[in-house]
Amino acid sequence: MRDLFENLGRDYAGFLEQRNDLIHLTACSDNDTALALKVLSDLDRSNATDLFLLFAGEFRDSASYVKASLVQFREQHRLATEARERAGEPSLPPWPEAAFSDRRLPHERLHSAINFARSLLPPAGGHRLIWAMFPTRIERNPEYLALISSCAPRTRIEPWMRGVRLIFRVEAGFSVASSPLADAGRTRLTRCDFGPAAMQASLRRSAEDERLPEAERMVSLLQLALIDSAHKRYDEANARFRVLLDYYRRIDQPVMLAVVMNGIGETARRRGNTAEATEWFNRALTPASQAEQPAVLAPVVQNLAGIAYEQKRYDDAEAYFDALVILKNAMLDEEGKVEALEWRGLTQEKRKRYDRAVRSWEEAALLIHAFKLEHRLKPIEQHLRRAYQALRMNDRLKALEGERRHRLAKAS
Repeated sequence: MRDLFENLGRDYAGFLEQRNDLIHLTACSDNDTALALKVLSDLDRSNATDLFLLFAGEFRDSASYVKASLVQFREQHRLATEARERAGEPSLPPWPEAAFSDRRLPHERLHSAINFARSLLPPAGGHRLIWAMFPTRIERNPEYLALISSCAPRTRIEPWMRGVRLIFRVEAGFSVASSPLADAGRTRLTRCDFGPAAMQASLRRSAEDERLPEAERMVSLLQLALIDSAHKRYDEANARFRVLLDYYRRIDQPVMLAVVMNGIGETARRRGNTAEATEWFNRALTPASQAEQPAVLAPVVQNLAGIAYEQKRYDDAEAYFDALVILKNAMLDEEGKVEALEWRGLTQEKRKRYDRAVRSWEEAALLIHAFKLEHRLKPIEQHLRRAYQALRMNDRLKALEGERRHRLAKAS
């Protein structure tokens, strides 16, 4: 995946350095917007001379989007002003309220904001302003395109455009020829695709690129193997897992060896070969334990617990789920711990050990309330209701029903 980010980063860096184009249009889907912004943010962190102003949010209409951007810009200006004052440095130019009046048209306010941002740059040293707008969702695309089109030079370069680079997100299927930017000069377009197909193609390139370090190629190969397994390409997954198995055995890396063995086991389980899956999960226990990392051991234990439950080996299942509770607690994974407690209770219920099941589910309920995991509450309450009825714990059953009614009344 690295080459996708590096290519876009090089594209942006080249745009900043050139002097012919004012506007860079990045065509991408809603899902890819955050990743493109991440590339720009990384470029900002590595750039000590230019001023980057990045705006996301949803575009519902021009007026609200420009207003929200100005609110964000004003807060950044306030924080920068306070920081300079604390450092004893000259103050920034004051915020120009009149220039940003709601009585002005949105595109006029936007141009004024860009012009004001230019005034914040040091007067010498070739500093530039990079103003980027990347709406995470665009509701009125024609109105959005009209807004960004207003920033394009037509007959001449306006004063507010000098020393500026504008980067605007447009929708994935954007066509310059059928947009208000068709007659605009000094504009370039890049298509950005971080979708599943592009990601997998990038991983394949990385896995096969012998110029890269072997360790980096193996990371890409592991991601490809996991994707293949999830998409039922079992033969391809196993072929890749075997290469990884040899590599991590050779360099004696228990963490990754456990991950690969667990991946082989999950592939076998998806194929319906429970015996082979169990064998690989058991093999994975040794390197996973050697790694001394709960996050590595937990998936292996969870897989063994699930198989034991399916095979009605409830004593084994309870022991595995009990271990999983401890691991999730060490990982500070509260939701994972709730799930482990729920399943531990279900195994205890299968053997009619309702007193143990009650303790498991009541602990889960406490975690749900403490960490606001209410989406997990309904099944836990259903389990408790069965256990209370089996144990004839009428007082607790009554309290449980009372809590449920109170919660429903409060919600309504």
